[in-house]
Amino acid sequence: MSKKSKIKELKKDTNKEKLAKKAAYSRFLKDFLPLMIAVVLWFVTLSILHLPDIKGEVQHFFTKFTLDSTLLFGKILFIPIESHSFPNITVDGFTMRVVMECTAYNFYIFVIYLSLLSPVSWKQRFVTLAIFLAAVFVVNNMRFIVLGYIGQYSAQLFHYLHDYLWNILFGFMVFLIWAWRYNSSGTKAEKIEVEQKS
Repeated sequence: MSKKSKIKELKKDTNKEKLAKKAAYSRFLKDFLPLMIAVVLWFVTLSILHLPDIKGEVQHFFTKFTLDSTLLFGKILFIPIESHSFPNITVDGFTMRVVMECTAYNFYIFVIYLSLLSPVSWKQRFVTLAIFLAAVFVVNNMRFIVLGYIGQYSAQLFHYLHDYLWNILFGFMVFLIWAWRYNSSGTKAEKIEVEQKS
């Protein structure tokens, strides 16, 4: 092989490598830029909701929504849940105070951004959003019921589960639903793209 052909071959390899890197970077942006934007918008929204002028109203709205939905869940499941004074809730004799952080408001807001910014069709975005909202709603209401029964037997276990386990569970659940919906939507989109090219 001549020196010129070696140089040409080397240039081809370098160009292929550059194109591969460019494609990988484009794929990275397509996959993760929406996630990064969702995180930034989530942080900005939480900062706005904690402004002194609106924090009280926002807190009241989410707390009331959570109390009402948990009471409804209790009635549907025939579990003795009641609220004698706002913002307290009693599960089978164990009383808990519902504060803003107990309402899962930050997860509701995050899944809205995460769903609507996902790089999939709008139909898939709304389907994913509905799944996310339903999952957070059900799990958050079940959390009060479970913690109410646990609190009757062990205050230490109640605080451990309340402070750590539920946040980890919510985060893991959001990640799993997003990965499942994104992968299933991405697979369909890739099939359509391949069919259109052929």
